[in-house]
Amino acid sequence: MSKREEIVAQITALLKAQRNVKLGTVSRDPIILEELARTAFPAVVIESSNEERVRAAFSGLRECAMEVSVLMYVNGKERDLQRNTVAEAIEQTIEGDTVLNTLTRDIFLQRIEAVELGEASPYGSLRLVFRVDYCY
Repeated sequence: MSKREEIVAQITALLKAQRNVKLGTVSRDPIILEELARTAFPAVVIESSNEERVRAAFSGLRECAMEVSVLMYVNGKERDLQRNTVAEAIEQTIEGDTVLNTLTRDIFLQRIEAVELGEASPYGSLRLVFRVDYCY
């Protein structure tokens, strides 16, 4: 397994196991919101994204900066409160994990992007983009 895949797999396992906030669905594959039961929310989709690689001088290693996108969906009333609560729990879980800290040089929440699903939609969504620095 590549280091990149190992990091994303660890993030997925970590979010499935965390108990800061109850996540109904954690997936690496796209989901169809309308097919999910109410108990499947909040739902989270994790994807690796852009990556920059630089050869480290004299060491033969490559220094990498990868983005990992955590797209989360909430359903029902108080969507903004739900999004903020889930986002904070995900950030604390990922940034505080000791296994991830051994796999990476650094991992931190780089930005939060609002994902508009329409005013009439019962769903609220945010994309959390983590920057992951690692070597291989």
